[in-house]
Amino acid sequence: MKVKITSENIKNTLKKAIHPELNKSLVELAMIRKVEISDNTIVVTLVIPFEYVPIKADLVKIIKDTIRKKYSNKIKVLVKEMNKEEKKIFGDLVKQVRGSSL
Repeated sequence: MKVKITSENIKNTLKKAIHPELNKSLVELAMIRKVEISDNTIVVTLVIPFEYVPIKADLVKIIKDTIRKKYSNKIKVLVKEMNKEEKKIFGDLVKQVRGSSL
């Protein structure tokens, strides 16, 4: 049975895409800004706190690998820097994950 591809289905699938350092999903960490389906391509916008995040390529690979487990579409990951509001949300989430002992 073929699963219908919707932005919501892709976001649900991405709940299994785990950040390697924080052990939380990229969705939970508010790092997935947008998911779109254009023609036969799944386009995911990943937001990162600053342009030169050392694990940026790893995060892109995690997103692609997670989607490929369920969908055979072409996948494109756009990487953008978080805006001020997204950085605050991400920072607060990271503090919760790591605990306030930092």
